[in-house]
Amino acid sequence: MKQLISILLIGLMFCACKQKTVPKEIQIKISKIEPLARNIEWSLKKDLYRLHYTLNNHNYTSYFDKDGNWLETESEIDESDLPIAISNTLTEKLNDYSIIDIELVKTVDTKILYEIDLKKGDKIYDILFNESGKILRKKI
Repeated sequence: MKQLISILLIGLMFCACKQKTVPKEIQIKISKIEPLARNIEWSLKKDLYRLHYTLNNHNYTSYFDKDGNWLETESEIDESDLPIAISNTLTEKLNDYSIIDIELVKTVDTKILYEIDLKKGDKIYDILFNESGKILRKKI
């Protein structure tokens, strides 16, 4: 009997951790930010909700804190969509790197940033730029 109760409790804890729906406050916030978002998928990592969705046939990822407050949204863009200043920085300082991925990042404090994944040798770098081409972060 004790074993059965233990199995049931473990099963209930597992079910509670694997929520099937986005918490209500996040559903409300994303519907206000992007009312036409479709194909929403989400995950929880380190108290951040990551929502992947499509809008006008483009893919987006939005991040919300555990209280449902929007933090930022990323969308993939083409190299041709980069500001000239970032293109110049890539040419002048990172010419021996190859571009893997480029994302436009809109933040809660109304900043527009660009996150570019670059490869050099066997290492991949995550580099964050501001609109004027300044490197704000570079991590492997």
